[in-house]
Amino acid sequence: MYRSLIDARPFVLAVVLAACSSSKDPFAAGNDANGSGSSGGDANGSVDAPAAPHACVPAPKRIVILGDSITACSVIGGPTGADCISKQFSDYVIANYGPGATYENKAVGGAVLNDIAGQLAGVSNAQGPTLVMMFIGGNDLAPYIFMSDTQAMDAWTGTVEPKLQAVYDATFATLADQSKFPGGATLLMNTQYNPFDDCAAGPYNVSLQKSAILGQFNQKIVDISNAHAAASIVVDQHTKFLGHGHCYQQTSCPHYMANAAPYMQDLIHANAAGNAVLSSVDNAAADRLYRDCTH
Repeated sequence: MYRSLIDARPFVLAVVLAACSSSKDPFAAGNDANGSGSSGGDANGSVDAPAAPHACVPAPKRIVILGDSITACSVIGGPTGADCISKQFSDYVIANYGPGATYENKAVGGAVLNDIAGQLAGVSNAQGPTLVMMFIGGNDLAPYIFMSDTQAMDAWTGTVEPKLQAVYDATFATLADQSKFPGGATLLMNTQYNPFDDCAAGPYNVSLQKSAILGQFNQKIVDISNAHAAASIVVDQHTKFLGHGHCYQQTSCPHYMANAAPYMQDLIHANAAGNAVLSSVDNAAADRLYRDCTH
């Protein structure tokens, strides 16, 4: 996630607190307040992930994880570490809904959208229903920070948005392949959180138009899931992180909360508390799939 920022980490960490001091919300214009308008995404990049019960799916025999360093847990003990979002989520599903299910983590740090096909290719053929959890896209969005508004919007509409659609279309086609997933598969899709709490970060050249891309990206994830409602479920990872990122102590930021716990381990990765929140959001989706579902 945000791979291109890693090379700039010494500079970025030196200025991040100053960046967070701005009170101007870069997501505050152009979007409907609750994500239901035609522009998609709300004023701070959040979306309304469906909260209604999902149609029941068979209990999983395995949990497969796809994505980048967030789900590979590159800086939080690795994919089998106790603090890893993926391990916590898998353990929750196995304990509550799929006793004896296996856990396969194919996520790779630094992965981009185009890497998902390769990760899926590495998943073994197996009998029984599969729950696939995917968290991807941060590394595709990261270069926008260093672009002009026009370049960033052109890159989003001309490159990343169609790529996002194509990658998910291909993913759903693979999951529907009975020779690969003979027991069927359900995809859990995650939207992106903002490490900077939707607080304007001047040193990164963030602007209203550029930052609004995050909301459009997240809304696109929701739209794709809605188009594949029988085979997927989507969660909003953005909202719960607001006020807990790098700007959590800045009273001038729009989502400041007194005594809020910080969720960031480094510039882009969540700490143990943040991973627990990420997994709790995904756990709630599992509840909707297996416990609160409609027959």
